[in-house]
Amino acid sequence: SLYPYPDVPSYYPDGIWYSLPGGGACNEGPPTGTSSCTYSYSWPPEELTLEELQGKAGAGFWADAEDPQANMMKVMVAAALFAVKYPESPDLPTPACDFDFHKFWY
Repeated sequence: SLYPYPDVPSYYPDGIWYSLPGGGACNEGPPTGTSSCTYSYSWPPEELTLEELQGKAGAGFWADAEDPQANMMKVMVAAALFAVKYPESPDLPTPACDFDFHKFWY
C-alpha cells in the first residue's frame, strides 16, 4: 500500500517518508514521542552539496529517475560520500514506524 505517504509510486527501493512536524523539535536529548519532541537534529547540519553528489556526472546523475536499480545506486553514492565527508557521524538505524491509522484519523 502507498498509504499514508507517498500517494504516488516511488522508484526508490526501501524508501522511507519522514515527516518532521514544525513544533516537534527536541530541545535536548533523543526524541520522546511527545508533541514537543518528535525529532532532533545537529547544528551545523551535516550535508552534501548537489555539486558533491553529482560529481563528474553533473545533471546526468539524476538520469533514469524511474529505474529502481539506478536510484539504489544514487542512494549508495550519497551514503558513501557522506561517510567520507563525516567519518565520525554514527550510522543510525532506521527507526521503527509506529504509525497507527486509527489513532491518527479517528
